[in-house]
Amino acid sequence: MRVSHEWAWFSEIRKTDPNLFLSSGSIFSQQLRFLMKLMLVAGEASGDAHGRELLKELNILIPELETFGIGGKGMLEMGLRPYFMLDTMQSHGITELLFHLPRLYRTLRLMQEALESEKPDALVLIDYPGFNLKLAAQAKKLGIPVIFFSSPQIWVWRSGRIKKIKCMVDLMLVLFPFEERIYQKAGVKVRWVGHPLLDQEPSTEEIVKFREQYELDNEQTVLTLAPGSRPSEIQNHLPVFLQSLAILKNEIQDLKVLMPVAETIEIGLIESMISSSPVKIRLVQNQFPVLVRVSQLAIVASGTASLQTGLALTPSIIIYRVSNMTYWIARKLAKVQHIGMVNILAENEIVPELLQQDFTPERLAEEAILLLKDQDRRATMIGHLKQIRSLLGEPGAYQRAAKILVDQLKPA
Repeated sequence: MRVSHEWAWFSEIRKTDPNLFLSSGSIFSQQLRFLMKLMLVAGEASGDAHGRELLKELNILIPELETFGIGGKGMLEMGLRPYFMLDTMQSHGITELLFHLPRLYRTLRLMQEALESEKPDALVLIDYPGFNLKLAAQAKKLGIPVIFFSSPQIWVWRSGRIKKIKCMVDLMLVLFPFEERIYQKAGVKVRWVGHPLLDQEPSTEEIVKFREQYELDNEQTVLTLAPGSRPSEIQNHLPVFLQSLAILKNEIQDLKVLMPVAETIEIGLIESMISSSPVKIRLVQNQFPVLVRVSQLAIVASGTASLQTGLALTPSIIIYRVSNMTYWIARKLAKVQHIGMVNILAENEIVPELLQQDFTPERLAEEAILLLKDQDRRATMIGHLKQIRSLLGEPGAYQRAAKILVDQLKPA
């Protein structure tokens, strides 16, 4: 690949004379500036969070790095040159996806063309498998190495994808130890890096500052409502949240309700929906790790946020609702009994899941009241969550992933 010999050569030259390339007129300056070029693609808010931290570590290891692709504000902060932003990629459910297919395929076609015109040294994909594996196929045709960070959930459904992954992906970087075993068995080159959420433990100073900012005291019951990071999730989940608050306010004294808002969501949409809430709701941006850490209970849409809540050892309820057809298809295809990652890892429902018809204001309020008032129930859940946390390795996942990625692209 193009980067191998040039990178090694320039690195050795710089050791002997670090000032050689500083002049803007140097014949080497343009080459050095774009010494390694990567295309990165994330399709959701959680992928952008992964991408931001991965790029942060890559920029340390490769100061001459150039990156482009699809991401959100976090990845842009780390220097990504965007072809598209996250909102271009938003979809929800299986049957609902049909309405988004024309836009997604237009985006895919343009990114396939970008692979050919930009000729990156590697394609780095972050989850979002339906789109990203199609892009990986084009990269392989062009001889561009493909590195996948955060595996598709082939152990939940669509296990046949592992055959495609074996053909298209040069290196799979996984977050869970059992994923490494699955890929090794299938003959896919894989490395387990640990889970990045372990790096997001807020400091005491951050917690104190957050409590001051949102006027929280120890006498209050802090409830986090996290309806999701997609507009369709907000529409499906938030009305039920608001109806449940009408019940909760009569049972829980001095209730303080906070709600995280992802960058993929128009904040005006949330504000209009919560304007009639029976309990005042404060909106929180970009502080989810601290938010769940200070909460007595979190009601969270299934996804990365539900695992993040579990790792914070905060009692929670996992919810989700899609169309009945989407749910029926998902249940037919799914290879696991539970939807929440903490429950999948525990192989048991340690956190209650309220899905579809079970996700009602009455059921939600009932579970919330139990978890807020029953101290034995809370302690049991926290004990299980501690066991799950111990399975996910040590902090430093992004740093390990970046080093492995760079080693993969360096000359032998």
